[in-house]
Amino acid sequence: MFTDRTQSFTAQLFVDNKPIATVRKVINKLLEEPDTGEGWHEFHRNVRKDDPLELSYSEGVTPETFYFAYHDDVYTIRIKGVNSLYQATASMEGAARNFSIFEGDDPTYFRIINSSGNVVKMDEIPDAISEIYLYAGPQRRPVKSYSGPPTFPVLTDNPSRIGTPLIFKLKIIERNPSDASWL
Repeated sequence: MFTDRTQSFTAQLFVDNKPIATVRKVINKLLEEPDTGEGWHEFHRNVRKDDPLELSYSEGVTPETFYFAYHDDVYTIRIKGVNSLYQATASMEGAARNFSIFEGDDPTYFRIINSSGNVVKMDEIPDAISEIYLYAGPQRRPVKSYSGPPTFPVLTDNPSRIGTPLIFKLKIIERNPSDASWL
């Protein structure tokens, strides 16, 4: 797979101005909420113990930085790790088809859809901040969410889940970065 760096970029994603981050960050923020009952606090502590590899969104969390690697008319979305390398990818694999962190060799491919419903690549996204949709895999399943307070939103492309496609705010950090390394 040859990455076309001229169409690749780093960015952050937001939903309703809430940053996309690891579920661990979202749960830590939920545990700080004094209004949530002890039962929900215990639920969140138990979920956090399992070290979930999912991505979600919430107010007040530090957003993840993603590298949108372009190849073969699709994007692989790599996630910046604590070591500043982009080793893991955003995935929709698994039975639940939830937006999660994947470290294997078979990533999910995404298409970026603009507000007109067209598939676009980086040079067709003129603004540093744009509203987009993400569609996953060859089936072009829209990424949507379900669940919510008092727990965290779950992002999925599972067609059996109720929900409307999410409008993501894409905040481009750097276009065709030369130092986005994942090895």
